[in-house]
Formats: sequence, structure tokens, C-alpha cells
Amino acid sequence: MSVGVAMADIIENLNRPGSTVTVEQPQALADRLRAVEHDNTEDPADDAEKDEDREVPVQRSKGKIVGYRVQVYADNNQRAAKSEARQRERAISRRFPALSTYVAYASPYWRLRVGDFRTQAEAEKAAADIKRAFPYYSKEVRVVRDRINAR
Repeated sequence: MSVGVAMADIIENLNRPGSTVTVEQPQALADRLRAVEHDNTEDPADDAEKDEDREVPVQRSKGKIVGYRVQVYADNNQRAAKSEARQRERAISRRFPALSTYVAYASPYWRLRVGDFRTQAEAEKAAADIKRAFPYYSKEVRVVRDRINAR
């Protein structure tokens, strides 16, 4: 199995439906992975012919729109950040079961973001509710623009 295929499998498993972990991948990296997969599966003699007929797939977010989320946690501590993000995710999910939670790793930060809000006002209200429910988190709670799931 090539490195490109292995990475694609890992990313696919992390982004499967129901997973709360997402991997943000720069477009340049995605292009390089596709190039590696192409190099490992194609016959170099056929490249000239296939380049003319080949369609380049366009990556689009499924059901994603620009909106707002409440960022509850962000840290780059290698030893504790992932577990702290997960712990806070569980606490917030118990207290606010209607809000979706998203733990994501974008090197070097682990982040916990909550909700899918179309307006900043909705997100600010949710942030205030979270601050009241979890005063310990209040210094880190902030509203951020993000790509949200369309409802």
C-alpha cells in the first residue's frame, strides 16, 4: 500500500459520518497526495493520452456554509490538549445536548468548537450560555467564523 493511499484511508476514516474529529488538509497537500496516487497507479507511457481526457475532481464541502461556531478550547500542548478537548466536549454535550460539538486538530492546535450558527447573534447567545454553565471555561470561550453544517 502506498503512503498516499494510506493517508487517504486515514483521512476518510476520521471524516466518516458520525466522527467528531476532523482533519483540515491544505489544498497543496491534497494535490500532492493525488499526484502520488496517480504516479503509483498509472503507466507513464499513457500519461500524455490520459491528461487530455482526464477530469480533475473538485473537492467541495458537503453541506458546508460560512457561519459561526463557539470556540471553547484551543491549545497546542502535545501531552494534554487532545484529552482536555475531549473532556470539555463530553461536559458540554451533557449540559447542551442540542448543540453539536467538533473536536479538530489543525497542526499544532487541538480545538473544540460548538454549534452551527448562521448568525453571530445566535453564536453570542450560545457563548453566553456556555460561560454561565462553565465559568472555568469563560476566558477561552469566543465566537469564531467557520464553515458550518447547513441545516
